[in-house]
Amino acid sequence: MNVAIKAVKHAAPGPYLGFALQSVRLCYHLLTCPKEAQVSLEHLDDVAIHNPDDTLVLEQTKSALKQNPLSDWAVDLWKAIANWLDSTSAGEIDPEKCKFRLYVTPERTGAWAEALSKCHSAENVASLVAEIKVKHAKKKSSACAPYLQRFLDAPEKDRVAIVTNLSVVSEEDPIEVLRALIKPTVAPVLVDVLCHSAIGMAKEQADHLIRNGKLALIDGNVFKANFISFVQKNNLPGLLTSFTAAPGQDEVSAVLSKRPTFIRQLEIIETSEEDRVRAVSDFLRTSADKSVWAESGLVFEGSLREWDDDLVRRHGLVSGEVSDLYATKDAPFRGRQSYRRCAQLQPPLDGRAVPGHFVHGCFNVLADSMRLGWHPDYQAFLNEST
Repeated sequence: MNVAIKAVKHAAPGPYLGFALQSVRLCYHLLTCPKEAQVSLEHLDDVAIHNPDDTLVLEQTKSALKQNPLSDWAVDLWKAIANWLDSTSAGEIDPEKCKFRLYVTPERTGAWAEALSKCHSAENVASLVAEIKVKHAKKKSSACAPYLQRFLDAPEKDRVAIVTNLSVVSEEDPIEVLRALIKPTVAPVLVDVLCHSAIGMAKEQADHLIRNGKLALIDGNVFKANFISFVQKNNLPGLLTSFTAAPGQDEVSAVLSKRPTFIRQLEIIETSEEDRVRAVSDFLRTSADKSVWAESGLVFEGSLREWDDDLVRRHGLVSGEVSDLYATKDAPFRGRQSYRRCAQLQPPLDGRAVPGHFVHGCFNVLADSMRLGWHPDYQAFLNEST
């Protein structure tokens, strides 16, 4: 289903990278939305569900770490409603075809927020508006005043349509609902790792679309299918799979420009630029994988130390063989031979197969700490350049 809708003014694509909560909610809705639905980020609202019958669920997400967005005079509460009223008056949404949700975490409450969410008729709304007007008239100026006044002055039809379709959801931990979805199907040790991966998958898809100037609108069916395949793959006992995405070009370029030790090791054996780019990418992914696996208990720290020791031993065997076979070749050539042969090794870790980038990345991690080197005289070269 292709959806073409003009973006609402209060939803700005740029700042979303700093709002982790939005990514969490995007992921949750992608995993729970109805069949054939799509979910957007920072388009019609912070997060929105686009149902196949053309109805919408518009959600504004609010962090309550520093203040209570649901208190009676909270700017966040009345600004959210004012935004929906503005979108309605501009013709950007039809409130009769929308559900409006204010999502707050950690858990908070507020008398008017609760009353708003319990209004199910025009009479309920009128009664609450009258009560708010009386209290507002007695109150001195407040930061929420412009947004509250927008609500009080709104056409009754629009106000009723929004309030009677409004729900307020407040949860202590936004990750817990994701855990509840994943727990029944995987080993306990994988739950938080897979939650993290699911959020990352959703965020990366939205990032990619926005970077390319496109609407961050993601198909729920496709996302669910991809995530189910990912879970099945990672729930196999004989396989260790990466939970980290390949780094972007900017991140790789930043590392290359700093010329860390493992890159200087590749420079002195005269590897190609392509080899160095791949080395950085695999180095970064491997470092992240080691951290995630260790923190989640998938691999023990002791096993990783033994793994590194084994790779150092394998490197010694490879470099010795290369020296025997290519004694007449120059040192950079022998270094490249050792590097490429080591990169092609695929030993298991704790009896489990590892991702294709992992062994190569581990060798570069070891080269970065100078536990091993590619050039026969790598220590002398690197000491001279420091």
